[in-house]
Parts: sequence; structure tokens; C-alpha cells
Amino acid sequence: MQSNSIYQCPICPKHYKRREHLKRHRSSHTSERPHRCPQCDGRFQRADVLRRHLQTCLERRGSRGVATRRRACDRYVRQKKACDLQQPCDRCAQQMVECCYSAGLDVAASEERNTITSPGNAELAQAPPAPETTLAMAFRWSDFDADNLVANSGDHDAMALSDPNVLDHASPSWQDLIAMASEGPPGPDNMHTSFQFLDKMTSNTGLAYSFDCGTPEERAQVLSSLESEVESEYGASSSPETMDTPGSPLVDGLSLNWFNDPLSLKTHQILHLIKDVVMVKPRNSSVTLDWSPGLQQSCLRFFSPVNLRKYLGLYWAVWHPNVNFVHRPSFGPTSAKPTVLAAMTLLGACMSPETSDHEEARMWFNCVEELVFTDEDFNSDFTSATSCPTLHRNIVQALQAAYMVCLYQNWEGSDASKRRIRRYRFASLVSTARDIDLTTVKHAKYSEHPRYQFEWKDFATREELIRVLIWIFLLDTAFVLFNNLPPRMVIKEMKIHMAVPDACFQASTADDCHEQIKRLLPTNSQYWKISFCNAFKSLFQENLAMNLRYDLAALGPLNLFALTSAIHSQIFQYRSNSWGTVQLLAPIRNALDNWRAIWELSVTSLPPKLSPHVDRADDDDDDDDDDDGYYKAQIIIHQPERMWRRVGFCRYCPEYWLLANLMVSQLTELCVSGSQPRNELERLDDEPLDSILKKYDETSMQQANDLILSFQRWQVFSC
Repeated sequence: MQSNSIYQCPICPKHYKRREHLKRHRSSHTSERPHRCPQCDGRFQRADVLRRHLQTCLERRGSRGVATRRRACDRYVRQKKACDLQQPCDRCAQQMVECCYSAGLDVAASEERNTITSPGNAELAQAPPAPETTLAMAFRWSDFDADNLVANSGDHDAMALSDPNVLDHASPSWQDLIAMASEGPPGPDNMHTSFQFLDKMTSNTGLAYSFDCGTPEERAQVLSSLESEVESEYGASSSPETMDTPGSPLVDGLSLNWFNDPLSLKTHQILHLIKDVVMVKPRNSSVTLDWSPGLQQSCLRFFSPVNLRKYLGLYWAVWHPNVNFVHRPSFGPTSAKPTVLAAMTLLGACMSPETSDHEEARMWFNCVEELVFTDEDFNSDFTSATSCPTLHRNIVQALQAAYMVCLYQNWEGSDASKRRIRRYRFASLVSTARDIDLTTVKHAKYSEHPRYQFEWKDFATREELIRVLIWIFLLDTAFVLFNNLPPRMVIKEMKIHMAVPDACFQASTADDCHEQIKRLLPTNSQYWKISFCNAFKSLFQENLAMNLRYDLAALGPLNLFALTSAIHSQIFQYRSNSWGTVQLLAPIRNALDNWRAIWELSVTSLPPKLSPHVDRADDDDDDDDDDDGYYKAQIIIHQPERMWRRVGFCRYCPEYWLLANLMVSQLTELCVSGSQPRNELERLDDEPLDSILKKYDETSMQQANDLILSFQRWQVFSC
């Protein structure tokens, strides 16, 4: 049997005759369980196992009687003791501590009280409803002015707030109100989902389903548009299908247009780089493929100029808005490093709605990882990449390629690949980034320069470096939040400039870029004085000045997302110290309060059409100011060439704030209720390792998702 007719697992040596068998086998290499039981929240790897489980789960749940009557308040439920169910109860009143009843358990108790008819329980059935819990109160924004929000929104927003379903809840969470005013009338499910994005990210598998990449139908329309453009340029004779003849010579089916294509040189370079890492494997290499004529043809077919254009198109249109550190106007595929081009191609293939594109991309995951992290530029000895950025753009692209590899392996790879990325590859990426003198990663004050002195390439390279460093920091905090991994980066070393507004970074010409910088970042702008470290430090002030709030609000969604992610890093440091006190949480609470106020200003201070962070694709088509929302969420199918300008999942950063706020509330409650050991030298071996997440360096995001679901079960609306 010929090797090109066998489907080989890229992780282990097993081979299969059919693609479906290989796909089923690959699930054994991962712990992801995408199929969830709607009854008990159980998770399964295969749909048939879920179907069998549903039969027994429904039977078990159907056989259950009425919920057990509640016998204690929240504090003594945890201690498995009873109380008199008063408000406050006798035990809490005796110890002079807060007495509360969680909404989720109280609902079950109230349902039971409605069914009780015995005289002995009549008094209990008439008991007053339980008050709000500490966590429920964390969602309330008492000084939120809903009238001002409606006044600044369009007609659709007013309709959303006048929906009868909304009147059932007197005080929704603040980010849900912003969502209703900015994204149009939400459905009933969306109104009650406080962690819509974070729940999706921690429960799904794959980049396209975890991030803001549109529906499969939308991505299919984008792919169809891209394929039409490629076919019109090449013609049908040079499409990838013409090269899919098993056993044919390497050059069969390739037209002269293919060889004359300027990207054919990049195809040739990628081919030789992959051949090197396959044929000369280092010790403990993750590459398991063996080089053969069939594998060479598969590599040539996947990285052909036709596919490079198609997958790069998917990268820009679907993925780039989520992680926007590549300067699109100055990026050229023919001049880019082959390593970054290969990584972008794999990310673009992961965005494809076609399953075959995914499977072919996974075949090359480990090979591209190996060639990226053994690249000469990535491992070069340098002191400062910012002394002359145009000479060091290869180093910036090496960092970008390594980051892309970490992304697709962590969300698309096997469990072994995820561990390798999290423990070794990302550590190498942080070390390489740290070799750059971070104190020098700043912009020149371009607004002082006349146009003839403005170097657009210098600006683009510096901004790419600033953004890739911010995204490295964000991935570090993602590992902290979702995998419970201690942070590798220190906030104090982030003395870099913040990212410039997207209007400057997305400007298509040097003239337009210089004009946007002079307009948005004038000489007296505080941007030139603010570093990431100083901006984060200012959040801890108890009374943050209003002018500083406006300065931080003008930084845009990416910078605000980085600031709220940094708060999670501080929360991890606190809960990792079992001896933490409530007083240590006060600065974190100040940071949460200040960030909330800053985000509100960023949303309400400017109309969408005037915001430098929002792409208005339809400025000339309609005159409605706010109908499309503050941050455009949907993929604009009728204008695919502008899709790369969208705001990505950064606009969901209020969910990160809300999660941090609830964590701090829970930590506060644990501090107040926790008892100190009698002997200060007494060992605490019987205590859990972490007060919120139990296992460190967890590959699966299951425990993070369980935490999010547990928070969602709390009452988020005050009745």
C-alpha cells in the first residue's frame, strides 16, 4: 500500500485507511469533552456515549423526589450543621457573622415549601424570602444610570430595555445592560447568561469555536468568496484538486502559472524547512512523521501558493481581529519569514469550515512548531531589537510565529502538545521576549515629527513589537486563569508603551497613519507618558482622578483587556498565599472599581462613528449612529475585505472583570469565615492547595469552566 493513501496520526505511529477512523482515533489524544449533558452538566468525548448516558440520566432524574428540605444557612451548610433558618440564624447571631442564603438552594427550598401542607411546617412555609448573598450583590451597580444609557442608544436599544422579560428583573448586571444597549435586543437566553463568552471558551474545543470567529455558515461564505478570488486569478487548472493524484510525479498537474507565482519561492522554503525537521529530528522531538515522496507531495500541496492565499485570506478575515499584532497594511507574503507564513497558514486552515482543511493542518502542527522554535532569529543573541527596528523585523516576526504556534497547539493540539506548549515552548517565548530590553520598547513622539520625517515602517515594527509583547502577557494570564498555572511574566517589567488606537495601526498609507497619529495622539497627549506598568499601578488608587480615568478610557479595548487580565494575575498571587488577609484584597477591589468606571467611560464617552477603535464599514450606507453597536460583533459577509478591521474577543473583557469581581468576593468570604490555626507553626497540610481552583497546571479547562458555571448559578439579578 502506498504511503500517500494511508492516514497517519501525527502524534503516534498508528495508520488508518479512512479519514473518519483517524479522526475518531485523535480524540484519544485529548481530554476535551465537547458533548455536554443538559441535565447533569456531564461531559463526554463522543456523541454516542452522550446518547446512552441521556437515557439513564433522565431515568435517574425522573425517579428523584422533591429536593431535600434545607436545614441551615450557607455557612452551616458547608459545615454540615443545622440552624433555625431565621435571618439571621441563632448560630450566626451568636458568632456575630454574616448570615445569608444562596439563591440557588433557596429556590429549591421555596418549591418544597409550596408543597408542604402539614400544620407543623406551616410556619416554615411562610418564612420570608432569603436576602441577597455577597456574590449576588457583586453584580449590582447601584449608581448605574440606565436612563443615560438609553438616551445614548438607538431605537433598538430602547426596545430592548422595554421588553417585558426585562421587567421581571429590577437590576441586571452592568455588563448585560451595556450589551443590551450596544448589540441590540438580546434574546431571553443571552439576558440571563453573564459569562457567555468565557463559558464558550472553556467548554469548546478548537480556535474557531472558542473565540470570536463567526458561525460555520458565515465562515463558509467567507471561504467561498476567497476561493472565487483565487480561481479567478489562477484558473481551474491550478487549483489544489489538480495536484491530488496519488502516485503521480511531483510536477504533475502544476501549471506554469504555479511556477511563475511569486509565492512559489515561499512554498519551496517551507518545504525544505519541514523536510529538515522531519529528516533530522533532535532528541525528544515531537515530530513523528517519516519523510517519503508521498509526504513531500502532501506538504507541497498543503503549502502551495493557491492554499497559501486561501488560508492567509481566512487568517486575515476570521482570525486576525482576535489577536491583532500583525501590521496588515505593510505585511507582504513574499517578504515575510517562511516560519511566520507557515504559522499563519495553519491558523487560517483552522478557521476553515471544511473538516479536510483541519485534518491536513493538524498533520503539520508539530513540524511547524519545531522549525519555528529552532529558527535562527528566535534563538539569536541580541541586546535590543528596538535600537533599529527595521533591521530587526525578522526578530519580531520570529516572536509572532512562536506565539501563533502556542495558540494553535494549545487550542487545537493534543494533550501532550498542550502540556509541551504550556511548560516549555511558552517559557522559551517569554525568555526570548525578555531578552529585548523592555524599557526601550516605546514609540518616538511621532506627533512632533513633520510628515517627511515620519518613518512608517519604523512605526509599524515598533507597534508590532509592543502588541506581540502585550499578547504574550495576555496568554500568560490566560494560563493563570484557565489552567491555574503560576504567571511567568512580571507586571513591573512591562514598562512598554500601550498599543496605539486601531485607527493608527490600521491606516492603509503612511500619510493616513501620520494624520491619525497627529489627530488622536497629539503632542500633549498622556499616551506618550503612560507605560503599561504605570497604567496598571494607577488602578490601585483609592480615588482615581477623573482626568486619568478619561486618559485610560481612551486607550481602547485591547489595552483595557490587558489591564483587567493583569488583575487576575494579582488575584492568583493572593489566593496562592493561604495566609492572605482581607486587608490585602483592598487594593484589588480598588482596581476592580476603577476599571469598571474606566470601561463605562470608554463605552459612553464617544459615539461609535467617532471612536478610533471601531471600524464603521457602513459609514456611507446609513446615518444611524448606534444601530450597529459600540463594538461591531458580527462578521460582515458583504464586505470581506474589511473584516480584518473588526474588534475581536477583547470586547468581552467585562466578563473577565466580572469573574475577577466574583473571585474577590469569594476570597473575602473565605477570609472572614476561615479559622486561624491555634498554633502559628501548625502545618496546614490538610488544607486545599488553592482556595478556588484545586489543581495547578491543569491541561483541561474543565475546572475553570466548573468555576464559571458555579458562579452563573448564583442569582445575578435582584428581585
